[in-house]
Amino acid sequence: MPSIWKKNVVYCYLVYALCLVMLHSCTGSREETTISDSQQPTPVETTVITQIPSPIPTSTLFSTATASLTPTTQPVEHTPTPTSPSTNNESQEAEEDDVCVDTTLAFNFNDIRKGTVRWRVDGAGGLHCCEHTGSIYQINRNPDPLSNLALVSVITDGNVPIYSANVLVDLTTGAFKILGDDYIAVPRYLVDWLTDETVLWVDEEGEMYVGSLETQESFNAPAKMTDMWLVSPDLIVTRDEAYQFWYFDLTNSVWTQLPANESEKITWRWIDYAAVSDDSDYLFFFFESYSAILFLDSRTIQTATPTFTSEDKYYVIVDSTEGDTFLPPQQIKGTPFWFFRTEWVIREFSQINYPSKGFIVDSRTGEVVEHEVLGIPPELAIYDAFLSPDRTWAAVEVVEDIQTLKTYPGQVSQTWFISLATGESHVEDGEFAGWEAESQDYLNAPLSCTNQEITIDLASPAQD
Repeated sequence: MPSIWKKNVVYCYLVYALCLVMLHSCTGSREETTISDSQQPTPVETTVITQIPSPIPTSTLFSTATASLTPTTQPVEHTPTPTSPSTNNESQEAEEDDVCVDTTLAFNFNDIRKGTVRWRVDGAGGLHCCEHTGSIYQINRNPDPLSNLALVSVITDGNVPIYSANVLVDLTTGAFKILGDDYIAVPRYLVDWLTDETVLWVDEEGEMYVGSLETQESFNAPAKMTDMWLVSPDLIVTRDEAYQFWYFDLTNSVWTQLPANESEKITWRWIDYAAVSDDSDYLFFFFESYSAILFLDSRTIQTATPTFTSEDKYYVIVDSTEGDTFLPPQQIKGTPFWFFRTEWVIREFSQINYPSKGFIVDSRTGEVVEHEVLGIPPELAIYDAFLSPDRTWAAVEVVEDIQTLKTYPGQVSQTWFISLATGESHVEDGEFAGWEAESQDYLNAPLSCTNQEITIDLASPAQD
């Protein structure tokens, strides 16, 4: 790895480059264009909905043979009523031509708005999600395409320590439920989907629950949990505040502890990037200086430290820029390779250091893959990368005019489309156009839609 001095140089370079990114986003063509205030459709009427706690009974979802689930109370479901269109004839004609509903979810913290998420439902009931402000760091849609549920995470206080919240939202009705509103730091691995309507979560006290918008039950966790992953179909892996890993068997409701000599192999306090493999055989962890695999059957952890051919080959910055939404690493289907979407890696090419966004890691070695694995000629500089929604194709931009790497953005000459599972590839000239531009265009189109707003008031975090 680079020396501390070199890391500092790289960090300075990244800060400089990110500043250029922000400037470029105002004038360049590579960033998504947001609608200005003058372009936004004028709301016909606004409905503001706030949460009013009301205890209701919950139902039993799992066997309680060993470690019983404790029923709890929770707020009643909240469903906003869409506002009526204007009586103006022109507006009515526009609605008839393209009926749509815009919903804005607004988070208030001490009467100060801390973040918003806007989505649009078209006349056919199609969902287009989401436009958001910078304090929204995660919008986790349910993987079932028929489900309209989403988990939205918001930073409520960006000071140190950081406070944040998780909220379950129905994007069609606007019903919501706060799963935790006083987290210290960013709760990246405190929620997961069990079924199309059921979610698992850990609250700010470290207790683990299963439930939906209407129900919730406690798993009676044996320790204060800080991380959680669902291993399909019936196993949950958790980690507690003492860095100890646990298994919870959903079938028998039994907690078991990973051997302490295995848990101690992962020494990082916060798990920044981790995910379960598609075959449910292992849990992959990625850190700046090493990676680790927890083999779920043998309950052993294997670590891997990359071997650098040059100490300046690359340097990973496990971070994202403001406005990016967090996404765990995604396994490229049928391969041991994992894709990181919003994070940066500092690459070195032809004695030029430059930031590259989106990269692929080999879980067996922990290394960021480069030309040989991707099949890209060595005279081209690897630039930004993107993964298709079905996780089968990587789109990798390359730069031929190397001198343009000294400033941001570099001049992309080609996009390589690569299937790491089959070895197939093809090349197109120019920058990558995007996988789902059509839905994004509809979301940002200046249409005359019915408007509604949901306001969630979050409690003030406890003061240390």
